Amino acid sequence: MKISAEAEKSQATASVSQFFKLIAKHKPASILIAAAIVLGLGETLLSLLIPLLTKNLVDELSQSTIQKATFVVLGAVFLAQTIMSGFTVYTMSYVGQHVIAGLRREVWERVLRLPVPFFDRNSSGETMSRVTNDTNVIKDFIIGHVISFLGGIISIIGGVTLLLMIDWKLTLLMLIAVPAALLVLWPLGTKMFTVSKSMQDETALFQGDLGRVLSDIRLVKASLAEPVELRQGSLRISRLFTFGLQEARIMSVVTPLMMTVMLLILVILIGYGGVRVAQGTLTGGELVAIILYMFQIVMPFTQMASFFTQFQKAMGASERILELLGEKDEQHGEAVLTANEQATVQTSLIQFDRVSFGYSEDRPLLHAVSFHARQGQVTAFVGPSGTGKTTLFSLLERFYNPTQGEITYAGEPIASMRLEDWRKRIAYVSQDSPMMQGTIRHNLTYGLEQVEEERINEAVKQANLTSFIHSLPNGYETEVGERGVMLSGGQRQRLAIARAILRNPDILLLDEATAHLDSDSEQQVQEALHGLMKGRTTLVIAHRLSTIRGANQIIVLEKGGISGQGSHAELLGSHPLYAKLVQQQFSVQH
Repeated sequence: MKISAEAEKSQATASVSQFFKLIAKHKPASILIAAAIVLGLGETLLSLLIPLLTKNLVDELSQSTIQKATFVVLGAVFLAQTIMSGFTVYTMSYVGQHVIAGLRREVWERVLRLPVPFFDRNSSGETMSRVTNDTNVIKDFIIGHVISFLGGIISIIGGVTLLLMIDWKLTLLMLIAVPAALLVLWPLGTKMFTVSKSMQDETALFQGDLGRVLSDIRLVKASLAEPVELRQGSLRISRLFTFGLQEARIMSVVTPLMMTVMLLILVILIGYGGVRVAQGTLTGGELVAIILYMFQIVMPFTQMASFFTQFQKAMGASERILELLGEKDEQHGEAVLTANEQATVQTSLIQFDRVSFGYSEDRPLLHAVSFHARQGQVTAFVGPSGTGKTTLFSLLERFYNPTQGEITYAGEPIASMRLEDWRKRIAYVSQDSPMMQGTIRHNLTYGLEQVEEERINEAVKQANLTSFIHSLPNGYETEVGERGVMLSGGQRQRLAIARAILRNPDILLLDEATAHLDSDSEQQVQEALHGLMKGRTTLVIAHRLSTIRGANQIIVLEKGGISGQGSHAELLGSHPLYAKLVQQQFSVQH
């Protein structure tokens, strides 16, 4: 038990250290932080003057010796404190917003650089929760509690000092209840950390479910899955409700305790102070000042209770953010093709050398796959579903790294190349043709810098989209909807082809890029694709074998390995599976 307690203490210390390091990375200019602290402390010091001035005012009123200067000074202090309080709130808000903006930029940048396997393991909603909800928790803590905590410490120290100067006996009476309250609050703060972290985790899961359902709402409705999703959502909401009640139980102890302590001290002060005033050992003004100072001391203690609970929440949020920031980003590599290699790119080829891969150790998918794809030639992949055709494309795009073997381009391992330079060489047209929410122009030029209007028009013409664009009232500025839902499958396909044309790639990856086109459009787009393929390494995943008869080489994949390789005529005569697939499709077409 002793080792466990020490380990927990060490972990807590490390978490606090990591939290402040995380905040410090994004702090604004030191002068702004100093200004926020000085303003906050100045406001606190001015508030400490008010009871003293009130004491003088009460004593003067009781002796009928009131002076205008007392009113003027008291009013000036009130005004100065109000103005300083306004500046403090704004300055501290600026500091908090600046820190959170920097933190969000860092988290957002890390999310964009995380490898695809991370997104396979984590739902988008959970990741979104870390960027939004968790950073909000930290922001609320910085803006709402840090300066008030610092000001509270000064208020307690200054208040106690002035109280001791006025009457040390009453001060000691007032301070008796404070240590007892702190002993109760400390373990409650630790419990709040555990509950808060669990609540944030559950919130992330709920947001993950929400994002999943909203992104595939048509599938949900078409599958009549509303009851299933309702049960899942209700379960998440019930868990959030449970954690919310646990937080409420903790606060139901903290809040009444602090209120009881404050009332107890107030009763003691008024009772004992009233006796002292009656005895003539204490003036009425001094008693009023002591009561005011009591509020200035006890209220910060109440805020400290809130500070520690919010601090525990912020710690929980930062722990989840640090987990995300601790994830390894994509391996970008450093090598760049030299000028000579660029010049000889026409003779370069893609080489898979005994490449093996599995999405998990217990699910191997590709086994020692070896082939080469020459520049300017078309390499097609055929085979039953689940044999790894799309996975080959994912490995080539470096979404995943092979578990064994190597992929090279122009003799250079692609894993050692700078990732941005490598992916600039590739254009991928998939069967799904994913679209980003935004305009047609945004989707055509997505990921590209400034693109001339003439190039866009030419790409649209080659993809047989000109008449469609001209038929739209807003032309290129027409919104496509979330995931391109406002476009037909064929329109999305042709937009994806136009986008590939604009990228002017060295390597073209086609996953049956004409699958959703009618026969007339398909012929025109095939012509555009043939023009795009010239001088480029083209790899095609073929579902309709009639589209790849002219490929330079066709690779047949079976059970994660290559079972045949050659031209259409060669495979038709020598490979039973390929011949069977061709015969089946020919029979279906007729």
